[in-house]
Amino acid sequence: MNEPTSSSSTSNDRTKKKSESSKCFYAFRTGLPDNSEIQGNHDLLTAYGLGPVERAFNGTRRVKEKMSAFLPHVIGELHLDATKEASSLRALIEKPPIHKEISNLSSSAMQGFKLSAGPVDERYRHLFERKQEVDVLAYSEKSNMIRIKPPYDPYGRNDLLKPWSFRLSTDPVRSLTAHVLLSPSMTGMSETSGSFQYTTVPHFLTNCGDSLLDSPLAKKKRMGSRKFAENVPDVSTDDVEKSENWNNSYELLSWMRNDEIGSDAVMEGPFGPRKVVYCDYTASARSFSSIEKYIQSEVLPFYGNTHSSVTVTAEQTTLFMHEAKQEIRAMSGCGDQDSVIFTGSGSTCAVELLVHLLQSEAGNEDVVVIHSIQEHHSNLLPWRKLAKEMRSVEELESGHVDLDNLKAVLKEVRENHGDIKIIGAFCACSNLTGVLIDVQSVTKILKSCNAISIWDYASAAPYIPITFNGETPLDALFFSGHKLPGGVSSPGVLIVKKYLIQATKPKRIGGGTVFFVNDSDEWFLKEVEHREEGGTADAVGAVRLAMAVKMKRAVGEETIKQLEETISRRVFKSFNKTNNLVLLGPSTVEGRLPVLSFLIRSPNSNLFFHHNYISVLLNDLFGIQTRAGCMCAGPYAQKLLGVDEELSREFVNAIQESPDLDRTHLRRQAEYSQQEFLRPGFTRISFPYFFTMQQVDDIVSAVEFVAEHASDFLHLYQVNTETGEWHHQNQRVFHGRRWLGYIQFTPSGLKTKAKIVPDVTDMNTCLRLAQTLALEASQSINLSKIPDGRVAVNEKFQRLRWFVLPIEIAEQRAGRNSQLQGTVFIPRKYSDVPVKQIPEILGKLDEIPKPSENDAKEESTCQVICDDVVCLLKCDDQSTKAGATENVGVDESEAEDVKQMEDWNKRVIVKRIENLRKEEERKQEWQIPPLEMYKKVTDVIHQLKMIRNGDKVLVCLSGGKDSLSLLHILRHYQQRCNKARSTSFQLGAITVDPGSAEFNPRPLIEYCRKLNIDYFYEEQDIIGAAMKTPGLRSICAFCSRMKRGRLAAAAQFHGWNVLAMGQHLDDLAESFFIAAFQNGNLSTMKAQYTTKDNQLRVIRPLIMVREKALRNFAEEKKLPVVAENCPACFNQATERHRIKQLLAQQELIFPDLFNSLRSALKPLLLVVSAHTSEMRTQAVQNIVNSS
Repeated sequence: MNEPTSSSSTSNDRTKKKSESSKCFYAFRTGLPDNSEIQGNHDLLTAYGLGPVERAFNGTRRVKEKMSAFLPHVIGELHLDATKEASSLRALIEKPPIHKEISNLSSSAMQGFKLSAGPVDERYRHLFERKQEVDVLAYSEKSNMIRIKPPYDPYGRNDLLKPWSFRLSTDPVRSLTAHVLLSPSMTGMSETSGSFQYTTVPHFLTNCGDSLLDSPLAKKKRMGSRKFAENVPDVSTDDVEKSENWNNSYELLSWMRNDEIGSDAVMEGPFGPRKVVYCDYTASARSFSSIEKYIQSEVLPFYGNTHSSVTVTAEQTTLFMHEAKQEIRAMSGCGDQDSVIFTGSGSTCAVELLVHLLQSEAGNEDVVVIHSIQEHHSNLLPWRKLAKEMRSVEELESGHVDLDNLKAVLKEVRENHGDIKIIGAFCACSNLTGVLIDVQSVTKILKSCNAISIWDYASAAPYIPITFNGETPLDALFFSGHKLPGGVSSPGVLIVKKYLIQATKPKRIGGGTVFFVNDSDEWFLKEVEHREEGGTADAVGAVRLAMAVKMKRAVGEETIKQLEETISRRVFKSFNKTNNLVLLGPSTVEGRLPVLSFLIRSPNSNLFFHHNYISVLLNDLFGIQTRAGCMCAGPYAQKLLGVDEELSREFVNAIQESPDLDRTHLRRQAEYSQQEFLRPGFTRISFPYFFTMQQVDDIVSAVEFVAEHASDFLHLYQVNTETGEWHHQNQRVFHGRRWLGYIQFTPSGLKTKAKIVPDVTDMNTCLRLAQTLALEASQSINLSKIPDGRVAVNEKFQRLRWFVLPIEIAEQRAGRNSQLQGTVFIPRKYSDVPVKQIPEILGKLDEIPKPSENDAKEESTCQVICDDVVCLLKCDDQSTKAGATENVGVDESEAEDVKQMEDWNKRVIVKRIENLRKEEERKQEWQIPPLEMYKKVTDVIHQLKMIRNGDKVLVCLSGGKDSLSLLHILRHYQQRCNKARSTSFQLGAITVDPGSAEFNPRPLIEYCRKLNIDYFYEEQDIIGAAMKTPGLRSICAFCSRMKRGRLAAAAQFHGWNVLAMGQHLDDLAESFFIAAFQNGNLSTMKAQYTTKDNQLRVIRPLIMVREKALRNFAEEKKLPVVAENCPACFNQATERHRIKQLLAQQELIFPDLFNSLRSALKPLLLVVSAHTSEMRTQAVQNIVNSS
């Protein structure tokens, strides 16, 4: 690193007068290694990911990525020299000083804390004179102190993590000892002369696995920026990904709390104004200011009706709709064979549409629907209309689906109904308990019996990953956009495999669904995504949903998971200590969202407090918004409460409206019953993941207070027996109501009645005030003024009253020995020890009867595979702009062009394990290709001598169907060669991840590990580099060029001499026409060629194979195809797509079209030169020779 230039003489004169005792320092965020691990500055900094430094780092990392949260993890001593490194305070942070020495104070590196530093160069003292703060570091000249602002703590311990201050003093050897100035409340400290020094690790760093020491950031692997040719350790990619997500998201959570619309809303209640605390995200999420501002400034000004593309408003709105769907595809991993449909108002419309799509016009197919006991009404009632039989699957004590019971139900259905269609409808998460279901385990069992796997992600989608095409692909799923934070008033989403769709007419006939209409007939669109989105599209809602999805992905699903688990653990620990608070559902904390349903039992009785009363009391005392009732999951709610079928019918008879009531002339707007308040229910509370732990603790304290003091306030509230609502006696009218009727439109604009927002107190003050109110309320009970609500209950329904009334509490307080009746139901008690699923279940699927062979073949297409048509996956196939030359080969010159991207900061190497046992080899998931396809590939290999003795063949594995199929074909060819003792070669694979959030090939790492092959995975921010490149005409071309250079460089570096690419005959034909139409030349991809330096050979063994053959193979063998979602081109009609359609149309007229094209393209395929000047000469000569 170059030494910084000198300051002016004036600056030097000024700074020389300052004391030389002032110092600066830099520290690590992870534990310190042994001295043996340190081999110079480069290795040290690389190990800790603290680049850039010197020549080893060409890219820069974000300041927050280097500095955030490092102090809680530094326990040790270091020495550094900062005299040559800081040309500014920001440079000090972004470019770490060279470390001279580093050592641990103990083997565990968990006791003591020292920082030592050399003096700051006097030329830079002026940078520290004004207590400047950059990110987390600030220096105070006056107090000779360096102050570190703590990182944002996503667990909400900001009250514990006070700013860290270091008082610096010079010792005889010019090193500095820093004492930690922290609050005495932090255990593990001892006071020493006005400062505090570590004696043990503070409890908040090690408590219950929640600590920052356990965070992904603290555990981040030593993956610094590296030169391409450096050795790279084989590390777990999960930790790297988690740490980055964490690092990018924990500050975003603070922004979300401030940006949430309504976070500062104030309500007027009977006990005074209260700040609204929204804890009902499971029902509906809230809006965010930034999202709404974007919609107002960018979407609405160009809003227009879709169904047109010739005006700027219509086209922009259509593009917004399309892009919104791409965000959904990226989040869920959808492919070309999956339909994504916006469905109006949430999951309810999605299920209704799905039922329609699964039925043909005849509608006479018998269906058996299997579901869990946890289903929402939306995923239960629509299937009752369709199904010949409904079967439910029980749950375990852990709240998960009983896989044994599921297997038994499937077996029984197959025995009783033979080859009948079976639909499995399950929720990914219970909206009552928050327990997450093992989607893959359930789906595997369903697929083993050729059952359709349908999933309700309504409660799960905002918080957990959605993998539609995972190891075992799902057939359909749906969720509600309005449940995602920021997704208010957005449509529902249905994702379904196209092969399942039988309906050819839209469910709702209208604009946008019709292809053509005349006086006597109509023709509907064939594309289901257009046909089933009739009418004017909710474009604004779709954009809002897309932004909510982007926000979820920005926070990071792994971060959300950890926050949800931490909140759940914290809330359960507190609630379980509250004696009269009855939690419904399993007691397990792991694998669930912080969604809790509960009842509060009245003291000295078996009765409960009414759920609506508990909800309104939380609202009035603390402003906490909860939900009361059965939450639209009636059957499961009744099982949680302990209400059986017989008792359920008794409740129905008590609360249903009389059939003799004349609803028409009485103009009834709602169901009417004098006994509605008997309806059983409970209170549900849900905690958003972006709440701080302080907020969570305050809410928990409020619930605990209500559980303890509910009886003190009960006499102040009155119940409406016809609605079940409870209201404070002084607030029967909604005083804080907002009225549309107050709105007036005037020449000066919209006017409404002004609202005065009163000052409100914080939650702690509310809690203290509530204590006073409870005391006052308990002393104000006047038995004579409390109506006897018992007489309001019909005599024949008296036994059904399960809640306590104010008169009964008053009689108890008055000392009367009134005998309270017992409760009519007892909530189900789950075991305290969670029951885990039995792994052997998945290995016993052979016991389930299989349907007929023909049916099995039909169902084998359940896994729909994506095509390799998106530029990120096959950029070397993609067309460029008109007039540009289409590069379709790998050239070592391109490796030179990618030197700017030498930042190989993410690389995973999977090494093949030699000498596996035969049992282990048989477990590998290698697939045998069809004989016809295999013969076409081997004929090409032999004719052109593509693979030779001693070759090391590296398959370019994008994750698409073509490259995955090629890998399995070459593996089969290798085994046949080994058996015949003919050609001997090595086989491996490589993936270059271009760094797009919409494309995640990481599952290939574990897949190749299971296949036991040599595999190289490289991640580069190619898309980010493309965005920063000025004047770039085509991202596709740039991506293609950079990936080819990476592949060539990696192959040569690792010692592999052959690159095998997966382009097929369709690709070659399309490239030929693109080159002819766009570039005016006759060329296509070459079957094989050698690079200019003769170091690398590139082969394309699939050039005689049709794309549909590869698709069928991938689908039949259920290869783990990576979903394709390219942000550069999306799914718009690119040139390649237009050519594909053109050829498909011609193939209908000339079925032998591609055989003719194969013969016509042969002279061009046989060009073997990598030099452009030689290609045309060879092509002409080949044409002459073949004629």
